[in-house]
Amino acid sequence: MANYTQTSFLGGMNLSVDDTRLTEDEYKFAKNVRNRFGTLEGIKNAKDISSDIGAFTSNPPIQAIYSVGEFVFVFFRGGCKYRKPQNPDTTWSVLYAGGTMHESNEIFVQAVPASTQNFLRKETRVAGSALELDTAQTVQKTVASIIVQDGVNTPRVIEISGGTVSDRAAKTYAEWSDGTHTSREYIPIGKQMAFFNNKLFVVSTDGTEIYHSVSGRPMDFVIPIDTSGNKINADETIGGAPATSYTVGYNEITALKVLNSEALFVSTLGGSYAVSLDYTFTVFGEPSFTKQFLFTANSVNQKSFIELLGDFAFLDPEGLRSFNAVMQSKNEARNSVFSLKVARLFKDVVQTTNKCAAVTFDDYALFACNTIYGHGILVYDILTQQFVSFDQLTDDSNANIGAVIEFAKVETNNRRELFAITHGTTTSSGEPSYRCVKLFEGTNYATAYVETRAFCTNDTRVEQKPQELRLLFNKIQRASAVTATQRVNDEFTPDSSAGSQTKTVPVQDISVKFPVTLPANWSGPKQIQNLLYNFQCGQQGWKVSYALKWTNGITLSNFQLQTQDITPMNPMLSQAYVS
Repeated sequence: MANYTQTSFLGGMNLSVDDTRLTEDEYKFAKNVRNRFGTLEGIKNAKDISSDIGAFTSNPPIQAIYSVGEFVFVFFRGGCKYRKPQNPDTTWSVLYAGGTMHESNEIFVQAVPASTQNFLRKETRVAGSALELDTAQTVQKTVASIIVQDGVNTPRVIEISGGTVSDRAAKTYAEWSDGTHTSREYIPIGKQMAFFNNKLFVVSTDGTEIYHSVSGRPMDFVIPIDTSGNKINADETIGGAPATSYTVGYNEITALKVLNSEALFVSTLGGSYAVSLDYTFTVFGEPSFTKQFLFTANSVNQKSFIELLGDFAFLDPEGLRSFNAVMQSKNEARNSVFSLKVARLFKDVVQTTNKCAAVTFDDYALFACNTIYGHGILVYDILTQQFVSFDQLTDDSNANIGAVIEFAKVETNNRRELFAITHGTTTSSGEPSYRCVKLFEGTNYATAYVETRAFCTNDTRVEQKPQELRLLFNKIQRASAVTATQRVNDEFTPDSSAGSQTKTVPVQDISVKFPVTLPANWSGPKQIQNLLYNFQCGQQGWKVSYALKWTNGITLSNFQLQTQDITPMNPMLSQAYVS
């Protein structure tokens, strides 16, 4: 007899090697679980709040979701609704009506602070100087705002003051005032945005140029000025944002993100770059730009790039990448190390531009992506630095929530929520099915699933005859069905002769109520259950593994497998040639 035991799952998922070569705390694959404390615990379903918002029961699509502090904004059909802090999910207010912006284009949103440079800029002809500030003349201050772009229409400006939310159209180049200096606001029409080094950067509508604002004035893109501090030309292409734009290449920009305190990350269809500000050579008092080529990979969209423990991770068309900006500048890229254990999930799969996103939440990095198992959320534990799960969530009606388009998180001292907009199957009317959900806040738990490592003696002459499988669960608060499916010499499909066995974990009564005053005496039943599976009728083979599935959020603490060692009369290689 041989006994195999696994008492910890901290090693996470590993699909990079044969399942017999996994370490003692690893597992091959898992869905809808977490392992931060060494056990495997189920997660809750998504909570569908589409009907609460009221805009998504008809006429989708949902275009974007964005959060600032505790405010959450949902953009759909060219309109916008928002939820105030402390309001329940059922209370959403209209900010602006549908059709105000483009009804189907991708929406880009960026928060910017109030302006800090509020004196009149003037061009000077004094040798050795290119610009001066007239401190005797102030210009209008711009307040902290949220900029909304659709690539077609004049941007909208959302302002939050004292809990009151309002919106308006941004000022155009023609409305940027000369003379009185009372209206020095102008935001060009564009797409992706990033706030970096006290400047707002905007990608042009064709995706090839980067516009930048005045330093300290994120809503003022009039860089060229004359000796009076006015526009140099009424033509926007000469005196507006296009006049001082920067181009990294001929390929369309897919992402514009802050890389670190020194550079912007600019991803294009032809590769990715680090773009830095150069203050040694200025134009109208504003820095010029230098670029450094990073690698040929590119982020599939603006929403799929995140910072991760000082490094950066993003989804490219072929899968998941990571890099360290400092190491990259020294040509020491390490893209493969980060995603190696899960690289098999992306084999022969191309990422869909409009169905990818990434976010960090509760010390996890969540990557919404496409895999060999379909769309889902690949979960990386930042604390343990391991991939722990591939979530394919359902709502409380057991319906799949679809592919995540974008995340938005609320993290304050007293509130932590993760919102997402999803794209599901196409409806009978031909419209895509869109939803807005809150992740991990459903009433019920998602179905947990794990494929264990395979067990063998590593002696090619010895086969395993499974006898018993014992599973130890804890944190039992509800009855749960636990299915164990045996796999013999098979990595993907259950062995037909071994089959599956399902047992039920009974409900555990909890007589103690929390919080409690210590010391407290516990006299009721413990929330621990031992399940014994008899697989003696199963087929023998060189290696044995199990696919485990359970419900209701119970926690798998450890398991033990007992097998009988069998040495065939003929070597296994010889048996392969026996008809």
